[in-house]
Amino acid sequence: MPPDGTRQRGWHEIPPPHRTDRYDNTKPLRDEYRHETDPNHPDNPFGSRVLRLSREEREQRRVFFDERGVLRRASNGERYDTSSGSSAWGANSNSNDGRAIFTMDRQGNLYASNYHEVGRYHHSTLAGGHSVASAGELSVTNGRVNYATAASGHYRPGPDQMANLADTFGRNGVRAPIYDFKGPGNGATPLFRPV
Repeated sequence: MPPDGTRQRGWHEIPPPHRTDRYDNTKPLRDEYRHETDPNHPDNPFGSRVLRLSREEREQRRVFFDERGVLRRASNGERYDTSSGSSAWGANSNSNDGRAIFTMDRQGNLYASNYHEVGRYHHSTLAGGHSVASAGELSVTNGRVNYATAASGHYRPGPDQMANLADTFGRNGVRAPIYDFKGPGNGATPLFRPV
C-alpha cells in the first residue's frame, strides 16, 4: 500500500478517508434522539435500540468520488447505486424508491446505506451519533448522482450543511441538484442547482 493509504482495485485507486477537518458548520444529533440506543430509557422515541456503527463499520459504508465524478464504494471500488435502496423519507417508504441515506462528516467523508429501518438504522447509525457536515438522501444510478435531499429527521440539516455537500459535489465535478427535506417532485425548487 502506498504511504498515503491509497488502495488499488482494478484500474482505479481507493483513497483513504480524509483526516483533516474541512467543514466547521456541522449539525449535532437532535436532542430528542439522545436516548435512542437504550431501548429501556423512557425518553427513547422508538422503544427499540438504534444501532451506532464503529469507525471500522462506517468505513465499510464510505463512498468516494473518483477522478471522473463517479461515486464508488470504498470497501471494493464498485460503482455505488441506490436503485435497490429505500429511505423512510422517500416518495414511497413501503417499497424500493431508489434512495439511500447518507451522512458526511466534518472531514468531508461520505457514508451511505441503501438500508434504512425506523427504530433500528438511521442517519445517526451511519454517523455513529456524531455531528454531521451534511445528511439526507442520495439518488445514484451506476455511480452517477441524480440528486440529493436534506431528508434527515435525526439531524435536520439546514442550507449551511447542504452547502457543504454542494461544495463536495463541485470539487468532484458532480452536477446534481440538492433539494430541501421534501425532495424533488411537485414543482420543488432545488436549494442548490448544478453550475
